[in-house]
Amino acid sequence: MGPPAYPTPPPQYTPNGIMPPRSYSGSAVPTHVLMQAQPDYMNNGPQPDYNRAQQPDYTNRAPQPDYTNRAPQPDYTSRPLLPNNMNSGVTFNDKDYPIVIAIDFGTTYSGCCYSFAQNEEIHDITKWPKQNGNIYPKTPTLNYYKKGSSKLADWGNGAKLTVHKPVGKTGGGTLMHQYKLYLDEDYQSLNLPPLHEGVTVLDAITDYLRAFHTHVLSEIKKGFANNYGPHQIRYCLTVPAIWSDRAKATMREAAVRAGIVNRNDHPDRLMLISEPEAAALYCERKCDAWNLKHGDKFMIVDAGGGTVDLIIYEIAAQQRQRTLREVTKGHGGSCGSVFVDNNMRQLLMDRFEGYKSSMQSCGFETMMDAFVDTIKPEFDGLEEQFLSLPAAAQVETLTDEEIGLEDGIVRFSAQELRDKVFNPVVDQVIGLIDTQLSQCPGRMDAIFLVGGFGASNYLYDRVKEAFSSRVGLIAVPPRGELAVVRGAVYYGLNPRVVTSKVARRSYGVMTRMTFEEGKDPESSAVVTNDGVKRCSTRFDVFLRKGQQVGVEDRVSKSFWITYPKNTEADLYAYDGDGPIPRQVTDPGVVKIGDFPIEMPYLPGVKHNDHVDMRIDFIFGETEIRIEAAVKDKKFVFTSRFESGDAM
Repeated sequence: MGPPAYPTPPPQYTPNGIMPPRSYSGSAVPTHVLMQAQPDYMNNGPQPDYNRAQQPDYTNRAPQPDYTNRAPQPDYTSRPLLPNNMNSGVTFNDKDYPIVIAIDFGTTYSGCCYSFAQNEEIHDITKWPKQNGNIYPKTPTLNYYKKGSSKLADWGNGAKLTVHKPVGKTGGGTLMHQYKLYLDEDYQSLNLPPLHEGVTVLDAITDYLRAFHTHVLSEIKKGFANNYGPHQIRYCLTVPAIWSDRAKATMREAAVRAGIVNRNDHPDRLMLISEPEAAALYCERKCDAWNLKHGDKFMIVDAGGGTVDLIIYEIAAQQRQRTLREVTKGHGGSCGSVFVDNNMRQLLMDRFEGYKSSMQSCGFETMMDAFVDTIKPEFDGLEEQFLSLPAAAQVETLTDEEIGLEDGIVRFSAQELRDKVFNPVVDQVIGLIDTQLSQCPGRMDAIFLVGGFGASNYLYDRVKEAFSSRVGLIAVPPRGELAVVRGAVYYGLNPRVVTSKVARRSYGVMTRMTFEEGKDPESSAVVTNDGVKRCSTRFDVFLRKGQQVGVEDRVSKSFWITYPKNTEADLYAYDGDGPIPRQVTDPGVVKIGDFPIEMPYLPGVKHNDHVDMRIDFIFGETEIRIEAAVKDKKFVFTSRFESGDAM
């Protein structure tokens, strides 16, 4: 959206959500206000013309490409994502979706639960392809591609079994793992395994979700869900809290390309929820068991495979229903269990340095699997551990005292595992918890460790040792590895348990304000029709980092445009903790949103007539939502973000 011609006052919170009366010099008119209930903005009198020159015609867009049989694509970060919008004016009705499916797409494992809205009983998907009798509610997040092909050859357990076969049996290929971490803003510092040639991270996620979703539908149709059609299912997809808006938009795009929802579906049919918020909803159901009550505060430490997310919530009550509100702006880091695995992998490589030429990779992977399945979850930091050398390793000797190998068994001291494998990662988690505690006023009543890594005995012991004197309760909820995906189902059934959140970034738009000599750059100076010199690149902030925002609060801007021109809304963000930059061109300010708004056909409206429009920015949900209203037509946007936002 082009810069408004007049300065705008900052948004304010008021008890009823409406800006109190103020006096303004000249003809300036306030154009935005943070509100809960919307007044009628359609009769505000003449407003500045926000039209941009040579707007693209979004009405007659070319057909979207078919992503099913794609050719190899370049890195997805170089191409824009398509907007998800709905302009039919049809309101969303959750009663149309009697089934809620939650998908927890994880770095190492992915899981799924579902529920029928009528009884809210949660069902776990526990049967996965090629699990060989090992009933577990999650399946590995693995993709296997054959050499020279960008078509998914296998996924999950099947991909894992393939890589254990000799190369002569498979012809070679790529086992893609940990690729979810490529959506982390700092992925270049994580030393991630390379992607398969011709496959981008968006392709990989899409391929996995397509196969995953197909299997999930086949499983739920074995039960009562067979009475319903695919169009009667609503979805909730979990994402790390530390992800950028761009990364969240990528997940939505992957879900659309995977066929989970259609591009023209209402955005609310696919909801995104942050992983710690989902875990909080799961723990909220257990509050009575831990004697947590109104006014108590608890911290969620969602320690998964790739990321660790932390948020503090306070328990509140509204009309006999227990609700939650965020107390701190959540944060986290890439210090999940895969980094423990990476440390162990390096330790094994160092141990068997002298056997590299003879040791088969499949034997090495067998040892890593044994570590992940047996040593990592049970390690207590005190006892030494052992791994059997598999026959597939093809090591010519079964005893080598220098590397701790005796009769085909490798010994690892507790101190070695602590210092080289676990502590480099666990120390980061301890630091994240300490930072969250320092942001929270008063006493913390509980810390809940959830996620796969959250079930680690060693992590629990370290957290308890460090914080038991400052926190009333430190606990691992039952089935904590399912806390996120089960909580996501609760969110799909009742999205309003968390009533307010804390902004993790500052958001605003580019606007025109009176030019101030010495503060504004001459390159941004313009003289408007009223003869006033103004700065055209000022950063007009709607929401500041650390500010509380209700999930239904919205920032509204009202203006008029000339029929039948199109327009667009641009959104900027700033991640810093210091003073807000003055210009959108200042370092640290990035343009993250570019939302095209098509002018619909309006019977009775003449060419060049002024048409009232209102744009609402909604920041209280996991995704930023923009709603535009032109007469009785409504547009809803959730994901058109600039590639420069995060990658």
